[in-house]
Amino acid sequence: MRRQINLSFFIGVFVYLKYLPSIIFKIKNWPDFILNYAGIKNAGCTYLFRNGLKIKTKDGISSGTIAVIFIKKDYGDIEDNSVIIDIGANIGVFSLFASQSKNIKVYAYEPMPENYDLLKENIALNKLENNIFPFNSAIGGQKEKRKLFLGDSPFPSFLSISDSPFNAFHGNHDQEKNQKYTEIDCVPLKDIFDKNNIQKCDILKMDCEGAEFEILYNLPDEYFKRIKKIRMEYHNHISDKKNNIEYLVEFLDQKGYKIKKNKKSSDYQGDLWLERI
Repeated sequence: MRRQINLSFFIGVFVYLKYLPSIIFKIKNWPDFILNYAGIKNAGCTYLFRNGLKIKTKDGISSGTIAVIFIKKDYGDIEDNSVIIDIGANIGVFSLFASQSKNIKVYAYEPMPENYDLLKENIALNKLENNIFPFNSAIGGQKEKRKLFLGDSPFPSFLSISDSPFNAFHGNHDQEKNQKYTEIDCVPLKDIFDKNNIQKCDILKMDCEGAEFEILYNLPDEYFKRIKKIRMEYHNHISDKKNNIEYLVEFLDQKGYKIKKNKKSSDYQGDLWLERI
């Protein structure tokens, strides 16, 4: 048992060391970042990037999001002159990353008020009001009021404990009837295109804790023709076989999309890139 613990520890240390040169190269106050990223601290911080970008966070968990997007580049690079829809913008990390390319427009949607406030603050902090357009709304299958479950998970979801592997990890079925939630406004993806007069979307970025299935399944066919690339973190449902990555890939194949990347992190989660051919 001790050997297994020591092995896990050294693997963790190796992972942090692997990315350390890139972190130091990009972030001025990298010691603060490393302490949060390694889980030694869990504190909010304003990270100062060497290119002048600033990202204000409210907790240590956000350092992991920054690492995923800026260091590991799990969503890839962004071409100049791109129009992007960011579903699950959180505090704006991906939107800020995308804005480093030239002539970018990002429509960023985040339902949680505290995340949305920090999203707006990060936009203002970097004077990107002409590039990133924030909206305090969730995206789903239709326009309605929805319950966004909170629980002990750091990432809220439409899915309760019984249907979300991530929420189940942070709770049990006995807790489900008392699971905390907040009511939020929800609109379909179609409305984003219509209300913002978006004729083409170069990248549809999605990190919405399981809502990606209903969002895409309910999008009318003609709107898929406007979306060139889809890059997402997917979260399979526990109870509905239709809401899993295999079914979604088959569905999107019929819409003209081919897989460019499919990185499986677990049986329930991974990264998927698709491009319309």
